[in-house]
Amino acid sequence: MRFLLSRTDVMGDLVISLPIMERILSRQPEAEIHWLVRPYTAPLLEHLPEIAGIHLRGEDAALDELMNRLKPDAVLNLFHRDKEVISAAKRAGVPIRVVRSRGRQIWEGTHILWKGRYGTGRHESENVLDFLKPWGWEGGVPACPPLVLTDQERTDGRMSLAKPGDVRPILGLILSGSGAGAAPSQAWWDKAIPLIEEAGWRTVILAPPESSPLESTTLRGLMGRLAACQAVLGPSTGPMHVAAALGVPLLCLIGLRVHHGPDRWAPLGPRVQVLRYPGPEADLSGGMDRLDPQELLPHLKRLK
Repeated sequence: MRFLLSRTDVMGDLVISLPIMERILSRQPEAEIHWLVRPYTAPLLEHLPEIAGIHLRGEDAALDELMNRLKPDAVLNLFHRDKEVISAAKRAGVPIRVVRSRGRQIWEGTHILWKGRYGTGRHESENVLDFLKPWGWEGGVPACPPLVLTDQERTDGRMSLAKPGDVRPILGLILSGSGAGAAPSQAWWDKAIPLIEEAGWRTVILAPPESSPLESTTLRGLMGRLAACQAVLGPSTGPMHVAAALGVPLLCLIGLRVHHGPDRWAPLGPRVQVLRYPGPEADLSGGMDRLDPQELLPHLKRLK
């Protein structure tokens, strides 16, 4: 059976959607998995052996050509706001089209997910597994397959962070994400970084690019740098999800809001710690700055 998994939004959402591929193959090893993604997230999927094809989301007109050429047996529209994907699948006669109950997709999908996602206490990766309901494969604990780096990419990452004579463990810092997600202010980081370095870490700002002292790099280059760190610290954003999928120990700062808290958005990985800031739920207006940087130190000690 040929599956087209459409995840055409941002980096973190793609990473936490990877368990659906693992679940499909665990139930049907002969399945053929294709992904439809944005050009800027596509490098994340490189070298994953289970993937039969990576397709880039371009203009809407190109979707018809893709559907007719690929002829998938099922299209799962994991990013519900990209409605044109299902429209193209319907025009191409794709027999199974799984969608959330959003807009015209209710009439264009063959299988509709009516279950709400907000306030359920479920992780977003569990919500993604709901798309396997037509086969009875939904539910259970998601298993996140690790992202893959080549030996050369790992070497390049280590070389880019190397500082001769400095043997301190490297703590990669993700100061903020590219979207509107909660993050501490620069003033908070200015207080936190000296404390972290006094505790024996060498801090390196990896993202956002404009805040990093390092030479600009590609997404694969950033992955190599993340893998070269002994740990990573930052709010819940794309690079943190990538670091977790690479198996890097990390401490994720995350807000209190029910829809944006760790139960739903914590990175998936074997070595993830979460620290939530105290106080009211104003995490988009300086709420994270209420977190005392001293509270980082016990968590970082465990990572070290």
